[in-house]
Amino acid sequence: MKLPRLCLLILLAALFIAPGARAQKVNTNVAVNFIYAFELGFGSYDIGGLNVQVYSIPLEYTFSKIMGNEKLDLVVTAPLYFGRFRFRSHTPDGTRIKVDQEVMSVIPGVSLHYRVVDNWTLKPFVNAGLAWQVYDKSSPSGLKVDDSLMYVWAVGMTSLYEMFWEQFRFSLGNTLAWSGVDVFGGGEGQNYGIFQNGIEARRPLGFSIKGYEPDASIFFIWYRFLPKTTFDRYLHPPLVVKNQYEISMTAGLAKPDKIWFLQDPRIGVGYRFGDLNAFTVNFGFPF
Repeated sequence: MKLPRLCLLILLAALFIAPGARAQKVNTNVAVNFIYAFELGFGSYDIGGLNVQVYSIPLEYTFSKIMGNEKLDLVVTAPLYFGRFRFRSHTPDGTRIKVDQEVMSVIPGVSLHYRVVDNWTLKPFVNAGLAWQVYDKSSPSGLKVDDSLMYVWAVGMTSLYEMFWEQFRFSLGNTLAWSGVDVFGGGEGQNYGIFQNGIEARRPLGFSIKGYEPDASIFFIWYRFLPKTTFDRYLHPPLVVKNQYEISMTAGLAKPDKIWFLQDPRIGVGYRFGDLNAFTVNFGFPF
């Protein structure tokens, strides 16, 4: 499956590529895997001279007891994303390549939360939105950077099961989703599936700060890409990614409460490793 020319596409003039390199048909396209960036949410990674940084604000609102059903809630999300993409490399003849691009996106969605039993919730969801370029600067002359408007979507199902033991809360999460990007104006699109399995352990810290009792957690997630996803590398074959693993720590409130305008706030940091390494900032166990 080819990567779409989503956010960052560098087409080098033929004179920049040595005859031997042309004969071998080396890769001269660098495309950001925007589906992965959307799923990453808030974090960064480096690959083949490309640095990707993604920042998000997870806005959401919950409508409880839909149609009078105490087990059914509707969650409306409107996450805002800002992506910074930096590419630095050299052509085979030594010419320096420099591309800076920034992209904004809004990918709203809805999710139904159905409590099958007290500790088990199923969450079918759908997201769809747009991403567009807000800044571009590249050199040398002769480079072409794709600034096409993109349509981003995702659909899937999440399961969350919670267990309690003494002061610990253990959570088991699973998500099966299919995501894609379509490029307006006839560009290539991409789609693939992802299967996530995670476990979290969470415990109060045993003290209070201004009436709030904090807690801490650690979680582990396995990401299985179906069947795979790929990341462009300039003058090298694409990196094929099938599996990633994440370990993260978070902090929040032991009992759901509101601080200022934030309802039950959590924040944490993590590290993904496997076929591709990435640093993440999270807002809690993502299930």
